[in-house]
Amino acid sequence: GRGSEFRTAAKEMGWIDPPQEEGSDKPIEKPRITLPQDGLLTLEGFLNVYTFELRGGKFWGIHYDLSIMGQPLPDFGRFEARYDRMYCTAKLTPAAVLDTIASTPCPNDVEPSDHLPVAAS
Repeated sequence: GRGSEFRTAAKEMGWIDPPQEEGSDKPIEKPRITLPQDGLLTLEGFLNVYTFELRGGKFWGIHYDLSIMGQPLPDFGRFEARYDRMYCTAKLTPAAVLDTIASTPCPNDVEPSDHLPVAAS
């Protein structure tokens, strides 16, 4: 499953995030999620997963899920707003600007993530 959806569903099914060691110098790694054998995602839990996604602004993930289940939302055309910005000062000179606009909604077969890169060096 996609990251946050899967983690939220696992918690709804009874998975508990293990405690982290305090005072350790080791980098904190995300624990591997193991679904409880008796875990059950109730309707309320399922609704909680998608409520969490909506509150996180992840509308495209829900749109994608509904589409692949044969329940697509109405198509109002391609979304063409700006998600991210990058600010700089006059001391920085852009060397290149790369177009990362996909021709179909992400995620898709070519762009497996709904997070398109924004970077500078």
